[in-house]
Formats: sequence, structure tokens, C-alpha cells
Amino acid sequence: MPAVRQTAYEIFHHQKADLLLHLLSDSIFESPVLVFVRSKETLHSLNTAASRRDFATENISGNKKPEVRERLLSQLKNNSIDVLFATESILRESNLSGIATIIHFDVHEIDSDYLEHVQSCSSEVSTFITKSDQNRLESLKKLAKGNLENLLAEGFTYDKQPRLIRTQSKKGQSNKTSSKPLQHKKPKLKNKGPRRKTGRTRKR
Repeated sequence: MPAVRQTAYEIFHHQKADLLLHLLSDSIFESPVLVFVRSKETLHSLNTAASRRDFATENISGNKKPEVRERLLSQLKNNSIDVLFATESILRESNLSGIATIIHFDVHEIDSDYLEHVQSCSSEVSTFITKSDQNRLESLKKLAKGNLENLLAEGFTYDKQPRLIRTQSKKGQSNKTSSKPLQHKKPKLKNKGPRRKTGRTRKR
């Protein structure tokens, strides 16, 4: 049995979804494909985007019963669906043998999970690496024992710098600060000593 291919794609965070859809559309990966993500929001976003590209997709989130998870895995293995999106924790105890490609859209959190995926799938385990994941890249190379291929996707336009994210102000508010420039601020009054008595008495 040939060794499972282990690959990595270095990509800016804002281009991860575009890269995944590009690779799926170009049939770079052997099907069926299981994609692991970290958040439920990403899970549903990728599932929707892939289904719009005419892929038969499904997703497994934490609110689905174990029998539903196993049914979806079975459908993936017999090619009834093309791509299944899930989180590592949801399928940690599941049998993943029979799946051709496993993609870590987000870098794996537990090394033993990665090694289990390498042992389970039949074709390729691929990982998307962002700038913030660079410290995990060295760990990934060690797990792959020198067999990690760092790849560039053909036909994909890589951005040369990360996208700047501007913070949005609340509705009706300006992004400008409300404080005045330092040189326009009025000086504080100095304490000129005790006030003169006015005849008023304090309330007790």
C-alpha cells in the first residue's frame, strides 16, 4: 500500500476559503473529501459556498445525533456526497477508513488526531497554514517525518500581503475620536486655596 501523501498550502487567512474552493473545483484532491474546521460558523459558511459550486456537500456539527454522523460518514465513503465538513472533536471516535482525502482547513489541535488521519485515509492529508500557524508548521514537519510537501496551487492568485481589516464603528458614530487635540485642550484650573465662607451650611 503506497504511503499517504502529506501536503501543506501556505496562505493568508482571508484567502483560505477561496483556495479550498479552487482546489476542489480543479479536482486536485481525490474524492471523497473530508474537511476539518474549527468553528461552527466556518463549517456552515464553507458548506454553503461549496454547494453553490455544485458539489454534493453535508456538514456535521455538535447538535447532530451519533447515528446521523455515522450515516453521513457512510454516504461520504460510498461517494453519495463529495465533501463533508466537520470538526475534529465531533469525529474523533469515528472510523475514517475509506476516505481518500482529509483536509485540515484549520491546523489540527491534537497531534494524535493528525497521525490518526494519516493512518486512516487512503490518498492525502493536506493542511492549510496561515502566518499565525508558522509555529505549528515545524511541529507538522516533525509529525510528517520529512515527508511534508509544501505546495502552491496552480492557477490561483495569491495576495502579496494580508488584507487589512478595519474596525467598524457603531451605527451613527464616526470612526474619528471624540477627544480634542492636546494643544486645544483647556488647562485645568489650579487650586487657589480654601474657598471663602458664603454662610451656607452643609446638609447632614
